[in-house]
Amino acid sequence: MTTDAVLPKPAGIARIVYKEILEGDRRKFEAQSNDAQTGGGARDLRFRPYDKFLPVFERLFPDKDENDICVGRFTWMEGKKQDSNDAFFHPPTNARPNEGRIASVDKFLPLNSLPPQEDGTTILMIIQRDDGTVWPSFTTDVSLASGAWHEAVSNIVLTCLRAHRRAGVSCCGYIDYETSEVFCNGK
Repeated sequence: MTTDAVLPKPAGIARIVYKEILEGDRRKFEAQSNDAQTGGGARDLRFRPYDKFLPVFERLFPDKDENDICVGRFTWMEGKKQDSNDAFFHPPTNARPNEGRIASVDKFLPLNSLPPQEDGTTILMIIQRDDGTVWPSFTTDVSLASGAWHEAVSNIVLTCLRAHRRAGVSCCGYIDYETSEVFCNGK
């Protein structure tokens, strides 16, 4: 959805992709996502519908490789040291034709900042700054409702979190302050 008005823009922020983190996602971060003992389990975070998320991920990760994978970098702080690593947004597979995915999340997300489950619903925020750097971080619905966040972020994410969606489907969406596009996978 593109809004008719320009969104109020938080200083220094170009766009945000967000995703609710469920228990199964937490196991992916710990590289323990296999529910059966037959394999290692998927280590990716999925975003659907792919056609809605592809344009924003193309802005987050502006390069594409020969397999149509969007390539960029995630940056985060490890204590007082800035760290970064390659990040990839993969196109759908035949088995999941409507899902794009960020692969190998157990290898490069700042998992030391993952809030405990008792702190509220955990949300991954992938924030692209005006300088082009992309910073993944975690927050909670409680933190977003606390008044500490810019309203142009908290109101949109909390509204999406409360939106109706099928059981078992996690909340995900994005806010693009440069294009005034907002998307939520709920109704």
